[in-house]
Amino acid sequence: MARTLVLVSSVFGLSLLGGCDANGDFGQVTEDFHYAYPLQSGGQLELSNTNGSVEITGWDRDSIDVSGTKYASEQAALHDINVKVSASGNRANVSADMPRTQWHGSRGVRFHVRVPRKIVLERAETTNGSVTVEDLEGGGRIRSTNGKLSLARLSGDYDVQTTNGSIQIDDCSGSDKAETTNGAIRGRIKSGAIQAQSTNGTLDLAVEKPTDARPIRLSTTNGSLTLALTEFHRNPINAETSHGSVTLRLPGDTNANLDAETSMASISSDLSLSSVDERSKHALRGRLGSGGPSISASTSMGAIRIQRY
Repeated sequence: MARTLVLVSSVFGLSLLGGCDANGDFGQVTEDFHYAYPLQSGGQLELSNTNGSVEITGWDRDSIDVSGTKYASEQAALHDINVKVSASGNRANVSADMPRTQWHGSRGVRFHVRVPRKIVLERAETTNGSVTVEDLEGGGRIRSTNGKLSLARLSGDYDVQTTNGSIQIDDCSGSDKAETTNGAIRGRIKSGAIQAQSTNGTLDLAVEKPTDARPIRLSTTNGSLTLALTEFHRNPINAETSHGSVTLRLPGDTNANLDAETSMASISSDLSLSSVDERSKHALRGRLGSGGPSISASTSMGAIRIQRY
């Protein structure tokens, strides 16, 4: 049977802050909360926050631990924020609800959640806040509006998206899809593949061991693009930007068909082509090694560099 606890008042303390808190707001009323329930490994977590940051960390326990802080500019607004946590079997739901008729900028919830390491994030989302996810196995969907997304030591396929925020991916394994507007995407993938897209942001990504034959696609506008592969395993690659440079760092024994083109800059390659179809200031097409999958690099206003890893 599901267990649900809704915190309206708290014995953990209510305080009026005269200084600046973690959100940079003055004169806030805050209220702490804490919940702990059994939760079987291998299940699902759904978390929805209306306004504020979210941190989710995996641990080696069959339980969920939810703590955090509600904040508002006055007591009445704080009272309207309802934090709900329910857990049953291998499924948990966490949410923060507040009236949508009022402005949310001066109030919200900061969540710190610990769950079994093997769990699927069916949904983890917030608005006007960052999302940090660490040490999980299972994959899932992560969303924010006006907030940074940080992923570290994850295993599984994750679909992450934000607006007006950057995305950082560190030591993750799996096939990730990352998308943002007005933000950079950076990081290192231990094994797997990546599809990354930004508008008005730099892309700087490394893949140590790409999944065999899995496509890798990077796209941005108004930003430079860098992709480094420690190994090459017949991976089709597409890297494109409109206003920025493109740098591909590839192993010397890469076997692929190269197609590189820029409109207003030069192209250079540290890797020799075994056969050349076209070589000019703005285009380079030909075969690397014995040929293979397509490696495409394009930009309108920037240089293209093919470097040896």
